[in-house]
Amino acid sequence: MKNKLLLCLVAMGLFTLSLSAQNLRIHVNQKGKVGYVDASGNEVIQCAYESARPFVDGLAIVTKSGKSGLIDATGNVVVPLKYTQISTWGNGLYLLNTGKKVGLADHKGNILLDAKYSQISKPNCYGKALITLGGKANKADKKTYMLNAKYGIIDANGRVLVQPRYKGLYEFSYKGKLTASMHEGMSLQFSKHYVGDTLKTDCSYLGMSGNGYSESNCGIMDGEGRQLLAPNKYYFVMLPKNGMVRYYNITKSTTTCGYHNLTTGQNFIAATLNKKFNDIKLWTHGDFIGEIAPVNNNTWSFIDKNGKTLRTGYSALIHSEATGLWAAMNDKKTWEVFDDQNQDITALSGYEDIKFPMTADDKLLFSVKRDGVYGVIDRSGTTIIPFKYDDISGNLYNFFGLKKNDKWGMVDTEGKELIPIAYVDITNPEEYHTTDFWAKKDDGLYYHYNTTRKSIAKTGYKTVGCFKDGFALAAPADMKLEDNPVTRAQCYEPNTKPETLAKVDLSKMTESFGYIVDADDRVVMGKPVSTLYVKPVCEYLKKTRGKVLSEAVQRRILLYVTRDNRIYNLKAVLGEEEWDY
Repeated sequence: MKNKLLLCLVAMGLFTLSLSAQNLRIHVNQKGKVGYVDASGNEVIQCAYESARPFVDGLAIVTKSGKSGLIDATGNVVVPLKYTQISTWGNGLYLLNTGKKVGLADHKGNILLDAKYSQISKPNCYGKALITLGGKANKADKKTYMLNAKYGIIDANGRVLVQPRYKGLYEFSYKGKLTASMHEGMSLQFSKHYVGDTLKTDCSYLGMSGNGYSESNCGIMDGEGRQLLAPNKYYFVMLPKNGMVRYYNITKSTTTCGYHNLTTGQNFIAATLNKKFNDIKLWTHGDFIGEIAPVNNNTWSFIDKNGKTLRTGYSALIHSEATGLWAAMNDKKTWEVFDDQNQDITALSGYEDIKFPMTADDKLLFSVKRDGVYGVIDRSGTTIIPFKYDDISGNLYNFFGLKKNDKWGMVDTEGKELIPIAYVDITNPEEYHTTDFWAKKDDGLYYHYNTTRKSIAKTGYKTVGCFKDGFALAAPADMKLEDNPVTRAQCYEPNTKPETLAKVDLSKMTESFGYIVDADDRVVMGKPVSTLYVKPVCEYLKKTRGKVLSEAVQRRILLYVTRDNRIYNLKAVLGEEEWDY
């Protein structure tokens, strides 16, 4: 009982200390020295510092004689004033900087990582960060990185997961679908690890090597630094799936595709192609989804983890990540559907066409074609929407587009009509439960259609973006980019090289710009917005709660959201509209 009481008293003491720290405010005396006073103006911590920052979680950063440290609410020094700089890092931790080296301390003043690292990145959304030992500061694309450094990984608590001993340490963050031969899955992506960058993944798997200049010939480790595959065994490796690593070995004239079993250490070749890797135009072989993987060797086949062929002779494949199902076209030109355990789904098989649900939360309803017409069935084969349409889109956010006699309409998952089949085109939804779509009329323009009111707007637009959160991008045929205060600045994606920007003629990019309209058909942003900035602009518009914005406010929003990406010719004279006061 005494021990419990003591613990309670200690806890109450810490709470009181933290609470009192929150009530302290920075005070500068007549000599320019900085300290802290309470709510009544009484000096609590002597004005003895050159600078000070507010208390956070019971600690404050203070500086004396050009050196920084941490103090508590009583003025006690918990981290010595010997650092060039101290800043908040994340998760209640502090980054300690000695000028060339950095370390970490927690909110109690404990040193978690000695200040011996040349770089510690900010923790990413998964709570992982990069640590760097050694290296020499160098620049590429006007950004700094540590040349010839060694890299490791820490978690959000400052715990070292991967010791910084690798010159080459890369994440599985390159989308395979961007490369024809890979199509699905994630491969390693080369990175110089620029100072200021954060990691992209949860680092459950990493590629490592002694080569800091390429992601090729990497081995694989898990998120705790345990080696799963030695370097220099395969030229390219993909993110492990179900204990199997998909790999590529490349020579001047051939590409060998295979798999490595992380459990047994064995590998086998799935296909050998007499082509250079960059000349391959089709998917070669896929990751193991469940117990099977696809292999393309003249025709498509499916194999197990021992390389045994389970199915073969297919001319085309569809894989639905949302449902985990495969569809393969046989020699009868119909689709066989089966799961990742190689079990046939008979009720979905034998159709001339099949379209899977597109997102994981969509109802398991399938658009299929039989005897030349489309309908919708559930997984058991029960008809939900009758077979009488020329085309039906796949289930997207629980909406179906229906086509008949060259006109489109929209229904829900129960077949209830939302938009009559009367339009040249209807845009896809981008969220569940939306009531706002764009319907294209015979005049070639898109009009806002609201499914609750069953009404269509009077104003048409040449190009549109889907409604989301009550806003959509819409461009009339006569839109002029001169109305945008930042188009002269060539606003494009970050990291785009300046020499590339200089060649862009924005007057020919009208398809990429539009006004922002709301669900009440009001133009709430009458200045042209690039598709790259729709999201941040709409975030600001949400905060206005439906207010009509003045031109000045609209201009300031555009200037603000593009602030990091604008590039101006130094000899240019900027107009009044391009300054944000």
